[in-house]
Amino acid sequence: MSKILVLDDNKGICSLIEEIFTMDGHEVRTYSDISYFDKEIEKFRPDVGLFDLHMAKDMVKIIKKVKNIHPNMKGIIMSADEPQEPFVEFPFISKPFDIITLKNLVYDSLKQEMFV
Repeated sequence: MSKILVLDDNKGICSLIEEIFTMDGHEVRTYSDISYFDKEIEKFRPDVGLFDLHMAKDMVKIIKKVKNIHPNMKGIIMSADEPQEPFVEFPFISKPFDIITLKNLVYDSLKQEMFV
């Protein structure tokens, strides 16, 4: 199955996403502290990354850093706030999110990866 990365400072959201996708047979790694993630960035090769926009001061820069290390990873940005400018490079989902919508977004990203 696929590898899914979650960066969100809300431990409850991390646990929920981990449970949802682990039940579907995926390997999920969650980080609610960016400093722990920085130590692990090269060890886990995610197919899809879910990133809380406000977890870090410049989350878009962190996403691009991960994409440089793992160029095939698809990124999805999450936030309770609507972004001031639309994201061109990454899909966006608002929090609180509908679980089915989140799953569809992740699986659509995985399909794109499979067809590339």
